[in-house]
Amino acid sequence: MEAVEPEKFASTVIEPRGYDLLLTGILFGIDSDPYPFWHSSQSQQGGLNLAGYNNRKVDLLLEEARTTTDDAVRIEKYKTFQEQLAQDLPAIFLYQSTYTYAVANKLKNVRIERLTTPADRFANISQWYIKTRKTLR
Repeated sequence: MEAVEPEKFASTVIEPRGYDLLLTGILFGIDSDPYPFWHSSQSQQGGLNLAGYNNRKVDLLLEEARTTTDDAVRIEKYKTFQEQLAQDLPAIFLYQSTYTYAVANKLKNVRIERLTTPADRFANISQWYIKTRKTLR
């Protein structure tokens, strides 16, 4: 096993597909579209299908899911995609990290709802406050 410096990771490992086994994380955006990671067109250099996964049925599901505006249809397509992915098992999914943040009790109006990236915890920072009271001098 060889660790690679973060600044060289893309150019020396990902782009040339220079690995037999790759242990890495994936950070989805606000729309967790799995197309870049599992569509066969993304398995070539420059794409994010790092497993080299190729399944025409999955390709069609991903294409249809990302082009529909009907949430129910999209959910069904992604559900079928997940079932097929679990059956084919092109990768082993170890865990999904969660973000946990402690907030001091004196800090008010902190609403940490949906976190896609760690920076999202500051989405409504302009509305945070500390309750103070006036005092006579």
